[in-house]
Amino acid sequence: MAKNNRPALILTLFVVLGLFSLAGAVVWLGLRMQSNNPTASVAPVSSASGGSAEILQQSGETAQELNQVPLESDRGVDYRKLRDNLLQKNWRAADRETYERLLEAAGPKARSVGMIPKEEMELLPCKDLQTVDRLWSSASNGLFGFTAQQGVLRALGDYRKMYDEVGWQNRSGEWAIEWTYNPQIKRMDYKPGKEPNFTKPPAGHFPTVERGYNFDASLDAALKRCKF
Repeated sequence: MAKNNRPALILTLFVVLGLFSLAGAVVWLGLRMQSNNPTASVAPVSSASGGSAEILQQSGETAQELNQVPLESDRGVDYRKLRDNLLQKNWRAADRETYERLLEAAGPKARSVGMIPKEEMELLPCKDLQTVDRLWSSASNGLFGFTAQQGVLRALGDYRKMYDEVGWQNRSGEWAIEWTYNPQIKRMDYKPGKEPNFTKPPAGHFPTVERGYNFDASLDAALKRCKF
């Protein structure tokens, strides 16, 4: 009996070896296909890394848009430092640089005393205001700049409501942002505790320069004249 079963046993061994060989070939083929597919070996991207990639893409687009803004001025003002501050999202430095450069654009009296007098405000070049506006708007995806601020004003139809909306003043008339004058350096600065919100600014918050005192002599009048 054992002698008669030997061919069957040998045949069974050949079948088993063949099945193992077939399985090995299938596994090998699967590994080859996986290695040829670059996405198969990449781990799934988490939502956090996806958000970072989106931020990086937006930052790159913002930088490109900012660098394409023509730095035009009718008074020869250099706006490169303002652009650089905005590229870094340094709202504090950009706000201060806006103040200094608009003094320069306004005229000699403004540069001398640190405030724009009415006669120079009336001649403040629209081209310079447009350059400042485009830089702020490009750096913030349209959230900041004179165009954004005037859009809030048109939507609400009232300066007090607009000042409340952009975070400069509340409806009761109390100022959230206040300037004080330093006669030693002949410059305006923010009162302690009355500074802009540099960390989480609402839409339209920047720039804050020359806003909110005498409307006839303030930047509001110049923006109206320049049709913002």
